[in-house]
Amino acid sequence: MAVHIKLIRNNIKSSSGYGKYYAKAISQGEITLEDIAKEACRNSGCSEGTVVMVVTELQDILKHRLSEGQTVILPGIGRFSLRVESIGVDNPKDFNIGRHITRIICGFLPAGRRIAGGHILYDFCDGVKAVWQKGFKP
Repeated sequence: MAVHIKLIRNNIKSSSGYGKYYAKAISQGEITLEDIAKEACRNSGCSEGTVVMVVTELQDILKHRLSEGQTVILPGIGRFSLRVESIGVDNPKDFNIGRHITRIICGFLPAGRRIAGGHILYDFCDGVKAVWQKGFKP
């Protein structure tokens, strides 16, 4: 398992890292629900239709539970919760939900655990190494 990287130069003049090169992960393609269903079918023996049905139902339940203000925890995957962004006010009595809430977003915190040094090792990243993107090497 590997994440493919290439280097990107920081061209933001106001940045303290201006002119420096930073690693950027490069996607190796996308996978659709149908692709996931086929792979899960091969791995588990379930039909593709069953996998699609379960994932679609999970999506509906996530949306419903989040809209009820609950945090949804999927072990080994992570936590989903709704968050709000708002404009600040000097006096709490001046706050108006319709005027000061700018948007509602879905937050995701991947499952993980603390390791030595206080760092977090995310389950999806465990065992993944960085490699150069094919055709790119400084």
